[in-house]
Amino acid sequence: MDSFRRIAALRIQAAQDRTHAVTEEVSRVENKVYASPGSQTILRFAKDAASRIEALLETEKQIANSSPLTAPQLETRLYRISRLLPLLHELVGFVDGSDVHQCPSQLIPTLRRYSKSILPGSEIIVSSKPELNYSIQDIAAPLRNLFSGTEVESSCALLPDLLFVVTIPVVESGQILIHGVLAHELGHAIYDRHGIAKSLLPMITVSEDMVKKLVPLMMNSQGKGAGAPSELGLRRKVTEEVTERVNGWVKELCSDAIGIQLFGPALFFAATHLLTSFSRIDKATETHPPARLRLRLMLRMLKQRYPVNEWSEGLQSLCRNWDEVSSGPVSGTNHYDQIALETINDAVLDFVTLASESATSACARYDGERFRNDIAQLAPMFLNHIPPGEMPPYIGGVPVGLASIINAGWHVYLCDFDKFRKSLHPKDGDTRFAAATKLHELVLKAIEISGIRISWEEARRDSKR
Repeated sequence: MDSFRRIAALRIQAAQDRTHAVTEEVSRVENKVYASPGSQTILRFAKDAASRIEALLETEKQIANSSPLTAPQLETRLYRISRLLPLLHELVGFVDGSDVHQCPSQLIPTLRRYSKSILPGSEIIVSSKPELNYSIQDIAAPLRNLFSGTEVESSCALLPDLLFVVTIPVVESGQILIHGVLAHELGHAIYDRHGIAKSLLPMITVSEDMVKKLVPLMMNSQGKGAGAPSELGLRRKVTEEVTERVNGWVKELCSDAIGIQLFGPALFFAATHLLTSFSRIDKATETHPPARLRLRLMLRMLKQRYPVNEWSEGLQSLCRNWDEVSSGPVSGTNHYDQIALETINDAVLDFVTLASESATSACARYDGERFRNDIAQLAPMFLNHIPPGEMPPYIGGVPVGLASIINAGWHVYLCDFDKFRKSLHPKDGDTRFAAATKLHELVLKAIEISGIRISWEEARRDSKR
C-alpha cells in the first residue's frame, strides 16, 4: 500500500504541475489586446478553475498520506479532479489566435454586437486557426455540464449564457468578403438554440422501399457464408446509416438557409468561393452534404426571395451558371449517400426553408429591397474608395449594417472589380490579389466605422438615462 501512496503523491504533483502550467500561460497571454471580451472571460475561467483544482489536489495529497483509502478509491478520487486538466489546456488554446494581431479586429466588435442581437445572452470569441475551415462551438453549456457536481462548479459563474468560439482560416483572416460564411456558422448556433431538429427531423422519413431495394444488393456483394449479417440486420444498419446522414445534412442545410435569411446573397457568394475552390462539388461525408446540394438550396431561396431577374447582368449570368451546375445530379456517391440524397427532395428543402424563416425574426432578415438599395448606394462608394460605414446625411445619419456592407463589397468584387482595380494606384492594383486586398481593407474599414458609429449612439443613449 505504501507504494500506491507514493505513486499517488507523484501523480498529484504531476497534476499540480499541469495547473501551474495553465496559470503561467494565462499570465503570459492575459495582457494581450483581444478583439472580444470573450477571450478574457475564458482566461479568467481557466485561471480560477486551475487555482481551485490545485487547492483540491493539495487536500488530496494529505488524504493520500493519512487516510485508510484503498488503491482503487485513491484512483477514483484523483481521476475525478485531474480529468479536468486537459480541458483547461484546450480552453487556453481557444484564446490563441484571437488577439488583434491575428484576427480582423475591425470585424469582431460589429460581429459580436450582431451575434448578441440574434442570440441574446451570447458572447463570441473569433480565433484564427491554420485550417482552411470555419466553425462555431458553444463551450459554456459543455463546461457547465462537465463541472456540474464537482468542487470547481462555482467557476462556471464567470461564464455567460452562451459562449461561442468561432474559428476562421488564419491565412485568409483579412479577406472579409469570404467571412460571409460566418452567417452559416451563426445558423448553426440558431439551429441548436431554437431546437429546430425536434420539429424538423420528424417531418423527414427515409423511404423503406429504397432500403429494401438496397439490402439484397448488399447481401449479394457480401456473400451468404457464416457470419454474414441477416437481412433484418442489414436493413437496420442501412436505416441507421442513412438516418445519421439525413440528420447531419439537414442541420447543415438548415444552417445555410438561416445564413441566407441573415446575410442574403453574400452567403451564397462566399460559399461558392469557398466550398468549390478546393473540394469536389459532389463530395459528401456522414455529417456534410455535397456542395452541389447546399448551393442548390441557397440559390433556390435567392430565386424565391429576390428579384434575381432584375440584378445586374454579371450577377444574373453567375446565378444562371450556378443554377445549371447545382441542378445536375450528384455523382460518385455510395449507396447510403444516394438514399439520403433521394430522401432530401424538394419537399424537404421547403421544410428547411420554412424552418429557417421561423427561426429568424423579420427585422433580422436581409431582403431584396435592402440588397437593391445597398448596391445602388454603397457599391459606388467603394468604387470611389470611400468606406460606407454610415449613410448620409452624416449628421443624423445611420450606421450601415454588417450584411449590407458585405453584400455591397461582393457586388463590387463580382461585377465591378476591373473598374475598381483600374482606379487604384498602379502598385496597389499590380496583381488581382493586391487589388482584392485593397477592397477587403475598404470593407473592413466600413465595418469599423459602422461599429464606432453604433458605439457612439449607444453611449449617447446611455448618457441620457
